[in-house]
Amino acid sequence: MVNFSVIALCLALSLNMFVTGLPQKIFYLVSYLSVASILYGVARRRIDFKENGFYLALFAVLIIFALIRLFWAIHVKGIDTAPSTDAMTNIGNYLLGAKRLLLGAFVLLSLAIYGHRVSTTTLRIGRGLILVGLLITLGFGIHEHLYTENIRIKLTTEAASMSSYMILFIYCAWLWLSRFETHAYWKVADVVVLAVTFALLYLCGTRVTLIAMIAVGLLFLVQTYRLSLLTNWRISALLVGVLAVLILMTSNRWVEGMQDIENYGSNSSTSLGARVAIWGGAVNFIEHHGGGFTTPDARTTEARQFIMAHYPLNVEGYTNVKYNMHNEFLEVTTLQGWLGTLSLALIYLTVLTGVLKKCDLRGVALPMLGLFIAGLTDSVLPYNQTATIFMMALALCCIRRPLPVTRVTSA
Repeated sequence: MVNFSVIALCLALSLNMFVTGLPQKIFYLVSYLSVASILYGVARRRIDFKENGFYLALFAVLIIFALIRLFWAIHVKGIDTAPSTDAMTNIGNYLLGAKRLLLGAFVLLSLAIYGHRVSTTTLRIGRGLILVGLLITLGFGIHEHLYTENIRIKLTTEAASMSSYMILFIYCAWLWLSRFETHAYWKVADVVVLAVTFALLYLCGTRVTLIAMIAVGLLFLVQTYRLSLLTNWRISALLVGVLAVLILMTSNRWVEGMQDIENYGSNSSTSLGARVAIWGGAVNFIEHHGGGFTTPDARTTEARQFIMAHYPLNVEGYTNVKYNMHNEFLEVTTLQGWLGTLSLALIYLTVLTGVLKKCDLRGVALPMLGLFIAGLTDSVLPYNQTATIFMMALALCCIRRPLPVTRVTSA
């Protein structure tokens, strides 16, 4: 059953960016099978709680995180008698996303426990599906970029940033699954997936995701090949060259960002300026309402009052504050109070504790790093689509099998 689950998850990831509905149904099927497998393992006493201590802890904090979001969504839905359309969308996203986070936690635990049974053939089929899916996604992305009004592609999502985060998480899953393969032709596939992923992120035009992709790639290289970037000058020079090429290819977005910063005093109504205004509104709101649950409309009203008082010309910030706080921690705290903040912090603290205790977290670290970096400038998990893809990628990154020994010695 675990082999079926891995192939099904890879299929869902491969279809997600150009097919709607079916990937979510596949996820539900895998989650129900995962719940059954865990209950069966507990009943038969086949789960080694000591060996899987970290993953049980991660499972527990994810359940807590999801339950708080679920309780908040149900509570607010019940007390908000006349929510705006945007508030209803926000609450609906949290409600559905929380349910999928709950189910995803069981998928994660199932693959962590039974992942050693995944065959090499299964991994190759899964990676093949992801490769084909990314190539097809690139075709859809190029078509959208050339033949629609969307300069920044959205694919199956409502915003280009959401698409970029989902593509980043898919790439994290690919990287970890590639760790179990040493054949030369799969190394060619690694290069192809890297190029396709970068092309898709370039078309999405989200700067922070490009930074996250570079960080995740560097982390994977350091973990996999145990590289010392300070002593291995050839690898360091290669990485610097690659970074230079990436920066040059995306120079227009970086120049735009620098201009936004330089002109902030005279024009704050820009992408970066809007974030500053929204973050200010969020901090002000937390100072007055940080302890308890809040409705989206109440948050939007007060944040807009703050923006009008301190950034009266910031139309971008005033408009976009109704969607989210453009920072994961600020988003959670403004709606679910300090209880929500603690639940999010627990996820990162659990991973950090695992690292300090020298648990094998090389897979888990990849999507978690991507989530953390993306969450610095945007809210990622409130949307059910990104939450679902994150959980699928994180679950696949929990697979543990004997890894091939691959070392690169220092020059």
